Amino acid sequence: MRKKSFGQWLSFVAAVVVTVGVSLLLYLAAHSRLIFLPAALVIALLGFAFFFEKAFAVFAGYLLKFRWLAALLVFVFCVSFHLHGSSIGVFDRYFPTASAQAADSYRIWGEDRQIRSDEWAVQTPTYFSQAYNDYGMLSDQMSISETNMVLDYFAPVKDVTVIGKPFSWGYLLFGNEVGLSWYWCGMMIALFMASFEMFLILTRRNVRLSVVGMCLIGLSPVMQWWFVPHIPIVFLYAMALFDIGYYFFTARSVWLRWLTALLAAMAAIGFALSIFPSCQVIMALVMVTLLIVTLLRDKEQITLTKDFWYRIGAALLITAGVLGYFLLTYREDLHMILNTVYPGKRVSVGGDKGLYDLFTELRSLFLPYKDSNLSNNSEIASYFHFAPLFLLLFPRISACLRKKGDRNRLVGQALFVILLVQIVFMCAGFSETLAKLTLFKFVNRMSLSYGWTATVFTVWALWAVWEYPDILKRWEKIVYPLLYGLIYCTFIDQSLRAYLPLWLILAEIAGFVVILLCSFQRWKKIASCLMIGVICAAGLMVNPLCRGIAPITDHPLSDFIAEQVKEDPDARWITADTNFIVGNFLMANGAKVIGATNFYPDVRRWEILDPTGEYDEVYNRYTNQYLFLTREHSHAVLRQVDDICIYVNPEDLKKMEIKYLITPVDPHEILREYQITDTPVAEQDGYRVYQLSY
Repeated sequence: MRKKSFGQWLSFVAAVVVTVGVSLLLYLAAHSRLIFLPAALVIALLGFAFFFEKAFAVFAGYLLKFRWLAALLVFVFCVSFHLHGSSIGVFDRYFPTASAQAADSYRIWGEDRQIRSDEWAVQTPTYFSQAYNDYGMLSDQMSISETNMVLDYFAPVKDVTVIGKPFSWGYLLFGNEVGLSWYWCGMMIALFMASFEMFLILTRRNVRLSVVGMCLIGLSPVMQWWFVPHIPIVFLYAMALFDIGYYFFTARSVWLRWLTALLAAMAAIGFALSIFPSCQVIMALVMVTLLIVTLLRDKEQITLTKDFWYRIGAALLITAGVLGYFLLTYREDLHMILNTVYPGKRVSVGGDKGLYDLFTELRSLFLPYKDSNLSNNSEIASYFHFAPLFLLLFPRISACLRKKGDRNRLVGQALFVILLVQIVFMCAGFSETLAKLTLFKFVNRMSLSYGWTATVFTVWALWAVWEYPDILKRWEKIVYPLLYGLIYCTFIDQSLRAYLPLWLILAEIAGFVVILLCSFQRWKKIASCLMIGVICAAGLMVNPLCRGIAPITDHPLSDFIAEQVKEDPDARWITADTNFIVGNFLMANGAKVIGATNFYPDVRRWEILDPTGEYDEVYNRYTNQYLFLTREHSHAVLRQVDDICIYVNPEDLKKMEIKYLITPVDPHEILREYQITDTPVAEQDGYRVYQLSY
């Protein structure tokens, strides 16, 4: 080990002290010992890099060279042990009776996130239901009418469109348990790798900043709190398209050129079929712009070989063929989704955000340990960035790069303009006409795309500051971070103080100031470790680490459903006087459930329940459904934008040919009035299953 200088020792000790200090502050706020796990990982990394510098450099060099092989090995390891980050463990709160052995072996660490019901209560049961549908394109597992599963949350389907959905291949190849692990681990690893490659390109192979950027994107509270189904996959495919597009034009080896052609087609199909225009519109604009400017920057590296047009033709042919098939085959169902009241017909014009929304939300760091008091954690979660400061400094940075003849300023200029457009839309808004012309009418979550762009811009700006130390004067490197901290202090309001004590808020702001000071002083190792430490604390503990699928399959009720489905796979089930979660649990275990989450209206069912179309505005939407028996005529009531209550007259149970009813209450009295025989066949955890006969 080479002898260390005083400055190196000071930097190492300071980084460790700050890491421990941040962990202690988080612990005092949330009283969760899980906080110390990311701290231990960061300190271990610091120690390895400091005490074994040469070995670390060699290891890092090999890891960089063989990074995709390393990623594949990590993926195989994780899938082999059936690891995932799903919150399906919440089902154990609804059905607490399960084998102790399964409960002990299921959770490794972390906490299930009930707020992520889109993932554990909707998407995962929907995917699981496909195993009982032979992964067909049409499914009646959640409705009387057949639901198009190609449009349903990226569900695994035996269809040509699966070419663009590699994260679903595990379900098709190995079933639900491996499929869940394949999906989670594959997406998480791909998210890190795609962002790392993107930052390598944008920063001209600055490995340190690429690692920082990879963590700022992959472990961001936004990605972790929204992890699956729609939002992260849009960003992932967008970054992948940028990476693939760049190497498509610059790759020199024949095999890599043709590989990028195939991957470009797959990524384009996957991006298009994400069907989440709220983020797709902006990310398509950002990625195309960044690809153009990086190719202009590196135009000398573009290789126009003899096979160039063949590769473009192959990629376009595959993409156009699959998407053309998709549009022709599924246009009616797609049209139905686009014409739902929610989310299809909503029009966003922006203008609903303020100045504070341009900064990192101060609650984000604490959300894994203390639920937000303002809104649900997913809505509050933000990225970790310093974009407002670097936007103000950009004219100086751009002028310096122009003076030095550095064409990487094109990347900064593109990001700067995109951020200004996003800010105008967020804070001032567009007219409805302009929103429709630009397709921004679909963008109701601009803050997510802004945060991503702001993070990328922050990493690019740090590259410029580290590459050219004369951009800022010595006094500016101290004053600007302090002013940034003072501006942050003006955002401290009563709701924030109700969530965190004032001293802790000020400590967090001071931490951001310290990171900026270290960055401007070009203390690269300290600044990098601090940023990685902060983002690990904010994102690493959001989702649990679990093994297997026991919370769905290892309950007495699960066993009962499996037995009945085996005997009578076409029997229809319904839940009453409970919530959609119970219905989706039945669906995950193979039951054909009338009333599980619907992505668009179940036409045949509503022809029975609402033959006149009186309640079309209520149910013509994406719906989580709460069913109740009633003596009145069947009708529907809107609970919130994606939740409805359906009141079903028992006469309509006959018309829908319901065989099994599961409910926490005794339905005997009301069913008897309609000459329906209800035979109890099972009871578990407060839920009773009745077999109905007419």
